[in-house]
This record gives sequence, C-alpha cells and structure tokens, in this order.
Amino acid sequence: MKISLFSVSKFFLFAALFSVVIVTSSTLFPFIVGKYVWFRVTVELSFVFFLLGILFQDFKVPEIAGTHGLVSKRLRAILKEPLVIAVTFFVALYLLAGFFGYDPKASFWSNFERGEGGFQLLNFYIFFLMLRTLFTTQKDWKNFFGVSLVVSGLVILYGVAASLGMKGFIGPSGFCGRVSGSLGNPAYFAPYLMFTGFFALWLWFSKREGKNTARNIGYAFLIFVLFFFFLLSQTRGTFLGLGVGVIAAFGYLFLKLEKSKLKTVSGFVALVLMLLGVLGFMLRHNNIPIVPFCSSSSRLLEISTKDETAQTRFWTWGSAIKGWEERPLLGWGPENFSVVFDKYFDPRHFVPGRPSETWFDRAHSVYFDYLTETGILGLLSYLGIFGVYFWEFFKKTKERSPIINVLFFAIPIAYLTQGIALFDVLPIYLVLFTTLAFASFYFNLQEEKTHIL
Repeated sequence: MKISLFSVSKFFLFAALFSVVIVTSSTLFPFIVGKYVWFRVTVELSFVFFLLGILFQDFKVPEIAGTHGLVSKRLRAILKEPLVIAVTFFVALYLLAGFFGYDPKASFWSNFERGEGGFQLLNFYIFFLMLRTLFTTQKDWKNFFGVSLVVSGLVILYGVAASLGMKGFIGPSGFCGRVSGSLGNPAYFAPYLMFTGFFALWLWFSKREGKNTARNIGYAFLIFVLFFFFLLSQTRGTFLGLGVGVIAAFGYLFLKLEKSKLKTVSGFVALVLMLLGVLGFMLRHNNIPIVPFCSSSSRLLEISTKDETAQTRFWTWGSAIKGWEERPLLGWGPENFSVVFDKYFDPRHFVPGRPSETWFDRAHSVYFDYLTETGILGLLSYLGIFGVYFWEFFKKTKERSPIINVLFFAIPIAYLTQGIALFDVLPIYLVLFTTLAFASFYFNLQEEKTHIL
C-alpha cells in the first residue's frame, strides 16, 4: 500500500510536539538549543512532504481536501480565513521590522542562546498552516491533543526527576524550588501547562459519554496534576492570568446560559473567585502558602508594584518606551531589545553591594517587546490576531455549546493577562500557534460541515 505523503507530513507535526522534552546537556544552553533544532527539523520535514504531496498526490486525499476537492485548493481557501490572515499579517510585519531594524541578521537568525527571531517565527507560521490544512476532523485534533498531553507528562516527569536529584536531570532539587520541568524556566513551564490544561479540558468536554465515571475521574485527575505542577512553578504572572481567565469563563457561562441551576452556580463561582482574589491581594504580605507543604508557594500571592521583580520590569519598560519613541513604526527589529536596553539603561538596575540582575535582552512583557522590536505596527498586528479571534468567536459560535465555547473564550484572556509581565519563547509559541490553528478550525466548522459538540 502506497504511503500518503500528507500522512508523513502529519507525522512530523506530531513529532514537533516533542521538542519541549529535548534537553541537550552537552550544549551551553541545554534547555534551549536542542528544542529549537528539533522543532525546526520536524516542521521543515513536514513542510517538505506537504509540498511533495501537493506535487504528486494532491488528487488522492479527499479525506484531507474535504469539500475543497484538492489539498492545494483547501490551502488557498484557508489562507482567506480571517484568523489566518491576521496571523499572516503579523508574521509579515515581524519580518519587515527585522529587515528594516537595527541588525537585520540578528533579527532573522537570532543567536545561539535564544534561537528565535524571524526564521523561528517562519517555522511556527508553517507549523500553524500545516495544522490548519492537514487536521480536518475532530479526531485529528483529539489525537494531536492526546499526544500533547503525553508530552506534557514527560515534561513534568523530567522536573520530578530533577527535584528528586536523579543523575543526568538538570533543575532545582526539592519540590519547593520552582519546578520547571524540561523547560528550564518556571516562567515558561506555567503558561505551557496552562495551555495544555485547555487541551485536556476540550478533550474531556467534547465527549458525550457523561456517565462514563472512569473516564471522568481520569480527566479530573489529569487536570489536577497539571494544576498541581502549575502551582509548583510559582509563576505569579501566569497564576494571575489563569485566575482572570477562570473568572472570565464563569462570567461568560453566567451570561450565556439559559436560566438553570448551572447558570446560578456559574454566577456564584465567578463572584466567589473575585472575592477570593481580593482577599488574596489583601493578605499578600502574610506569607500564606498556596501549596500546604511548600512555604515558598506564598510568593504566588505576593503581587505588588513595590516588589523587586516588578520594579525591574517597570525600569525596563521605561527603557522600552524610550527606544520605541526613537523608532515608532517598525521598531528596532526582533532580537534587538538588548541594544535599546543598553542605550537607555536605567541605573537603578545596579545596586552596589547587592546581587541584582542588571541586564535584559527582553522587556519581560509581550506588549513592550513587540512595541520596541516591531513598533506600533507590529504591536497592533499582534493584538489584531486576538481582535479577529474574538470577532470570529462571537460571530460564528452562537449556536455552539456554551460549555465548549467557554474554553475558547477564556484561554486567550488568560494568555494576554499573563503576557503583561512575561514574554513568549518556544514552549509558549508552540501551544499558542496550536491553539490559534485549532480555533480557526473550530470557528469554520459550519463551512467544512464537520461535527463537534
């Protein structure tokens, strides 16, 4: 039996998920280099087999082409979808900003430590388009998210092994040292798990067998594990983002559901969560641990503008604004923030006699990063993705189940909130572009005549 080239292309998309597990201890940056090498190789192989499929097998895959007849025709139709156009426009402006930026070479190729820049974003764009083109059914996405959950389990197990001090595993020992899994940084680990939780919840809610007790217990346990390690990362920005996202979710259900017990419960839970948020803020200096056996987890509630990490961010954002004022339209180019930071260095970063972080190559905010590196045009194109996302959401999902819709409503809110104090890297881009491709699939189900809950 002849193997479909498109099936091979899909296989490499699945393989790309495993990039977050790769740790290359032989390199100077073990948590970074292997990941972006693996991701690029798998995505580019997927793209090569996709192009070969277009050339030689385009007429043999109706299960992929669907109602469009040919895969190539399907791709052309997908490129006209609003969310795909928004992502395409952002990527184009990102590359344009790099071309006209301070150091175009750095903007496109990045450096050994980061491995991001224009070339990396192009790979994520290809990943996004391949997912949207080749994953045409609910079953495709269930399989993809199932593998993603397996991968997240491996990411967590790496962190567990490091916490136990097992030989060959890099990371803080003990479970109160801000677990980061195989990602090397708890600030990356938390948003990655947040998106993975979104995948798990969709898998759970998209099943109709509500009385399958074993399955429900299994998914509930999985969500608990993801949330437990999410808390152990002790990442305040993402913790706040998730809180805002969850409150938004219950608020959405309260507004959208017809009069019922679930509507009342949703409103009540949203109110309770807001009150708990206020209470947590009031008690933020009382050292109350969120995880009982881990006293350091009290840092999750210690959110203050006077905190040292908050102060360093404010100083860095000040430098970012000064840099943007000098190059307002397309900025300094991706991967050139360090130039801005050096030029407009705030001396308050340096405290004599105290070990303090005095140099940043990121603004530590997706908004200030894009503003400085891609200018106002780049930032608006980035925000435009989510503007289009919600426009499509409210326009095309009115007749869908609110229980499923609420997931698509809440996850971008959580992401955009945590992005105030954090920046995007490979693990976050991976789940973000996956979510955007899946959202485009979900928003256009009616046109493709695909069934979903």
